[in-house]
Amino acid sequence: MTPLKKYIWLVDTVMRAREKGLTLRQIAERYEQDENISEGEPYARRTFLRHRDEVLDLFGIEIECYSDGSEYRYRIADNGSNGYFRRWLLDSIAVNRIVTDSREAAQYISIESTNNSALPIVLEALKEQRLVSFDYKPYWKESSTHYFNFQPHALKMFERRWYLIGRYHKTQRTFALDRMTNVLLQEENFKRDPKFDLDKMFSDAYGIIVEDIPVESIWLKVEENQANYLRSLPLHRSQMELSSKNKDYAIFALRVRPTFDLRQKILSLGSAVEVLKPQSLREEIREEVCKMKAFYQDDE
Repeated sequence: MTPLKKYIWLVDTVMRAREKGLTLRQIAERYEQDENISEGEPYARRTFLRHRDEVLDLFGIEIECYSDGSEYRYRIADNGSNGYFRRWLLDSIAVNRIVTDSREAAQYISIESTNNSALPIVLEALKEQRLVSFDYKPYWKESSTHYFNFQPHALKMFERRWYLIGRYHKTQRTFALDRMTNVLLQEENFKRDPKFDLDKMFSDAYGIIVEDIPVESIWLKVEENQANYLRSLPLHRSQMELSSKNKDYAIFALRVRPTFDLRQKILSLGSAVEVLKPQSLREEIREEVCKMKAFYQDDE
């Protein structure tokens, strides 16, 4: 049983107890009853505390200790930190629990498939700051390239895909996990660059591509029905809705780099969105729409 699965088990077990939480004795009893997790070993207090620290370090999920007046208990802390990732992770663990516990319930749950076979190895490499090696095959190449002594710095999810960000020969690189094969954890450790800041790296970007282009003030005119989706799930943290007296559409403004990922997102919204500014982005989208229209000219 890998340490990662034990960490996930611990979060799942404590999360099931909700606000009331569990005592250490109750957690240990559940651990020892699950032979697939415990492998016949008792759950010592020292082991629990180590797992608790690893969960916080790896996932940003705090298992807090509190007193109910008669005994100490443990529960998932609601501290609001690392919100999006934390919420996604807890939701994923909850779904995994339902699917594992009940085959009947599983038939009513549809999950979009992803290829994340490399994820456990990459997570361990991130935690222990160890080098990794792998083969990588971009979709636009027929053959794979082997990478050795890659320094993993961070993981980012975008459009249901995980991306590994790190350094290779002192150059920052990004690789999609679903295109990585033969992923191996090397024995050698490395020291993560203390100046590396994942949030700062993507602060002006939508998606996974970080292009060396200026940040622009982008205005989008969005049909009201589609606007509700952007209100509930903003494209970027800088997104704000400009006041409008028209009930048929809304205007959103955001400050980002107009990268390929952003252009693809705008195009995916079809006729429900119009780029108002900047003119350069408006022109790029217009050109793509014209190319698309040409595909259907014979149907007129």
